[in-house]
Amino acid sequence: MSKQDESEAISLFKELAKYPEVRSAKFLNSQKHYMNVESVWTQRCLEKSESHKFKRNCLIDADTSEVITRSNPQLHLECDWHVISPSGQKSVVIRKHIPDKTKPAEEKWYFEVWASSGFCEKVINVSATEKHGAVYDDDGAFGSVAWNTAEDKIVYVAEKKKVESGSYFAKPSKCQDNPPEPGMKFVSTEDWGEMLVDKKQPVVCVIDLNSEEVKVVEQGLENMSCGQAVWCPDDKGVVFSAFFQEPFRLGMIYCPVRRSVLHHYNLETDSLKPLTDENGNISVRSARFSPDGSKLVYLECKAGGPHCRTQKLMLINWLEKEECSVLIDIFESASSDYDGFHGIYSQNLTVNCWDSCSTHVIFSTSCKSAKHIFSVELQTGSITRLTDTPGCWLVRDIQGDQMLASVSCIDMSPALVVASLKDLAKGMSLSWKYLDPVTRIPGIKWQFKSHVPRIPNPVYSSLTYESIVLQPSNRTSKGLILFPHGGPHSVFTAGYMSFSLSMAKLGFTVALVNYRGSTGFGEASIRSLVGNIGDADVKDIHQCAEEILEEFGLDREKVAVFGESHGGFLAAHLIGQYPDFYKAAAIYDAVTNLVTMVPVTDIPDWVHSEANVTGYSPGKVPTAEVNAYLYSKSPVAYINNIKAPTMVLVSGKDKRVPPSQGTEFYKGLLYREIKSRLFVYPEDSHGSVSLEATADSFINLCKWFETYLQ
Repeated sequence: MSKQDESEAISLFKELAKYPEVRSAKFLNSQKHYMNVESVWTQRCLEKSESHKFKRNCLIDADTSEVITRSNPQLHLECDWHVISPSGQKSVVIRKHIPDKTKPAEEKWYFEVWASSGFCEKVINVSATEKHGAVYDDDGAFGSVAWNTAEDKIVYVAEKKKVESGSYFAKPSKCQDNPPEPGMKFVSTEDWGEMLVDKKQPVVCVIDLNSEEVKVVEQGLENMSCGQAVWCPDDKGVVFSAFFQEPFRLGMIYCPVRRSVLHHYNLETDSLKPLTDENGNISVRSARFSPDGSKLVYLECKAGGPHCRTQKLMLINWLEKEECSVLIDIFESASSDYDGFHGIYSQNLTVNCWDSCSTHVIFSTSCKSAKHIFSVELQTGSITRLTDTPGCWLVRDIQGDQMLASVSCIDMSPALVVASLKDLAKGMSLSWKYLDPVTRIPGIKWQFKSHVPRIPNPVYSSLTYESIVLQPSNRTSKGLILFPHGGPHSVFTAGYMSFSLSMAKLGFTVALVNYRGSTGFGEASIRSLVGNIGDADVKDIHQCAEEILEEFGLDREKVAVFGESHGGFLAAHLIGQYPDFYKAAAIYDAVTNLVTMVPVTDIPDWVHSEANVTGYSPGKVPTAEVNAYLYSKSPVAYINNIKAPTMVLVSGKDKRVPPSQGTEFYKGLLYREIKSRLFVYPEDSHGSVSLEATADSFINLCKWFETYLQ
């Protein structure tokens, strides 16, 4: 790669990475005719290798949704939570404070109660109560914070208090009636895996803001991890999810299939009642009460199996105390019915997901290669799509008759939008108003492309899959880069992605491949891949490459492949199974050997589930026959065929796909004298990639592909 081309890549990535991303957005204390929107954004600063976080407020007309005023960006002060009370007159800010920076283990947690007039009414040091450990942040798995309607109590989630154990040789304390058992200091307890490091046993806590007393809900839940708590409408209790942790904890992030129970805890009677089957093989999460307090909805799916599968939307008529019923069932296949709806694949519902009349539930979900917003009407079960243009639409908040969302597109920077739900009640299409100016990115063109598998699945023979193809519009293509997603049960949606957009702007044709097994195409598509990883998904991607080469008249001698996680697994398979076709490759945090993956990953069940190993349960030692089968499905089984120069990138703190997977493959390539280079980003993990690593990997990938696709 010439210095001029390198400078172009650096300049272009800097330009496209500068557009801010919406981190959160919500309605604040709004008046009858005005709505106040507060949003938090992150903007990448490549020069400093860090992201800036800023806050912005926007005042809009409640009747017309037109912007009245928009504040200048303000520096966002870090806190773990900022939650507005139901009346909008108070808010709670939860912060972690470390008095002595040399002793991070001595962290303290403070609850700041703020009035709408702008002053702090009270600060409570919850660590001083010694009832629990660290307060959980918004981790997407357990953490939650909610006010009750009386606004005198808050429910939250924290780490269970750890009983400190001393040495066998220390003198027992005379002031302790029941001293802890000695010698237990170094007993290991696993955490909940990737991105939940040191989170081991979350408990639901309730703090009384007047007395400052903390109640920990733990009786009968000694062997459960609890979270996602919400208040019951009468303030007398809370509802939360409780996850089983035996025989040991399995990774939770990106895996909303962990066995769990929905519980109701009554504060007045100190009693616990399961709302779902304690013996059922289900995973339940994201409980949400309707504004009128009469109904409760939550997400449910079968526990175990594929890690991201279609969810059911369940309903409980709270006042009648009826049994759970199915509001939206599993959708087996993608069809043209239901306004393009193909099932729910969201891991959580928005905190405020109901309309003001408590008649509709509103949610975002992937819909083939896009993400849209849908509503379901409770009485009829009718499902309606509320967004029209393709892209990535996310519900952010609902207050009264107003809905706040974010939207982006392949060639459009992220923006906030609002719409009135009054149109929904009238059966009319929603009219979306943009709160932010958007930027259209010139110099590229893109399209969805549908593919019919040449070799259909014998059970699910009607399945199709898609790709999103990006091309430079003002220059000749330098070559084709295939980019399959990870998961494997994930999906590329047509939202703003500076990484692939930059590749296209530099002159490459980029194909984001949503092979069979991707979410958004129905449960049948997901099940079709089980037992067929390394085969059906690989064939889908290769067929996609051949069809794009033919349709767009591209050079067959200039094809490369790049993938992350399971996408890296597929990229490594492709260069081994089609060694003369792919001229260059790069794999990032890639699974390369299923046999050696099992004992080191936080999700060993993923290996056996996707490979369809029967009779497996977490912790069971595989037989020699099982290991031979897993090896046959691994990229390392084809390493002797590889010819393509291959870049290997690993994250040093990855618990999902530990770096040993990448280094093992890299050494195998070196042994065979294949051109290769290893990049190690020591502080990164699987779900948290630093800006420095993102920028560095992009430029090095460009150089790699430019060099070997010439």
